[in-house]
Amino acid sequence: MPTLTFTGSQHRLLLPDAVKDRVAPWIQTQSTTSYRTADQAPFRRMIDFWFAAIAWAVYYGLEPAAETAGRFFVNLGPNTNDIRNFEEWRADLLTILAVRDFGVDSPDVADTRKIIDLANRYAEVGAPVLLDHLEQSSDLALPRLYVVADILARLVTETTERSSDRSF
Repeated sequence: MPTLTFTGSQHRLLLPDAVKDRVAPWIQTQSTTSYRTADQAPFRRMIDFWFAAIAWAVYYGLEPAAETAGRFFVNLGPNTNDIRNFEEWRADLLTILAVRDFGVDSPDVADTRKIIDLANRYAEVGAPVLLDHLEQSSDLALPRLYVVADILARLVTETTERSSDRSF
């Protein structure tokens, strides 16, 4: 199956309303604040946090929300105000997630609207849990980038240990 084009038409990316204020300090580029460095705000853009929230939900086995109730934060798409550069690796991973959840023979795995809806529903449940973990791990003496790096390093170690007895 070829990589799907997620920017050929508009897709709204959503995050829960409840996290809007909480996520802002973790994002570098905000329209209402001056630019922050990566050590102050480790997620470059809101879409990077959105994607991390999806990964967090999947890693911890959370079920996607039945429907999205989140707030629109950006469009993927062909227009000048849209994100037009949706990295191929993101598209591939979301497509793999869709195959896992919809089934390999489902026509939904080729429907970018259904895939983005699934991703938004995972972000809906993953964002608050990820933020809770980030905030609990924060330390005033430690830059936020190090908090995120430490959390990710622990996840990689846990995953490696869980999978070390597998052969491929």
